[in-house]
Amino acid sequence: MANDIEKQNEKLEKQNEKLEKQNRKLKKRSKAGGKIILFLLLIIAVLAAVIFFFDPFGFGIGPNANKKGGGSDPAPAASAGAAETTVSPEDPSETTKPQAYTDITVSGSTYVFGAEESDLDNIISVITKYTEEHHESVIAKIFDDNATVNAMEELKTALENAGIEYIMQI
Repeated sequence: MANDIEKQNEKLEKQNEKLEKQNRKLKKRSKAGGKIILFLLLIIAVLAAVIFFFDPFGFGIGPNANKKGGGSDPAPAASAGAAETTVSPEDPSETTKPQAYTDITVSGSTYVFGAEESDLDNIISVITKYTEEHHESVIAKIFDDNATVNAMEELKTALENAGIEYIMQI
């Protein structure tokens, strides 16, 4: 009887050793899984920071922060009165004319000005009228939204002929 008990004890000890080995293996795996989860969370945090600070989609505080959903800048309202005004003389002692900026998006062969499609004559007349009424020079920011070459050239020529400065935006 004592022999049987000793044999059972030995079997139980062997089973106990096997279970302890399995338990150690499982602990190692769970530690590795935790490390992987932490690593993935770190990668997600870094990507979120990049998106927020460098702002390729217009969500955070980066260079595209004013853009809605990654599209081109929205054009101002139909009247040039909605143009933002900035005065920035290069030399503080030198007085310069105040300047206003307005956006024109060339999409295909159409012009988007003031959040709606417009023709060149209307764009030039609105900008000219604003310049006369507010005694400010207007600088047009031109955005290329898959514009045709002809449409872009016509816009540049019309602005130059009217004496309106422009800046090509990328």
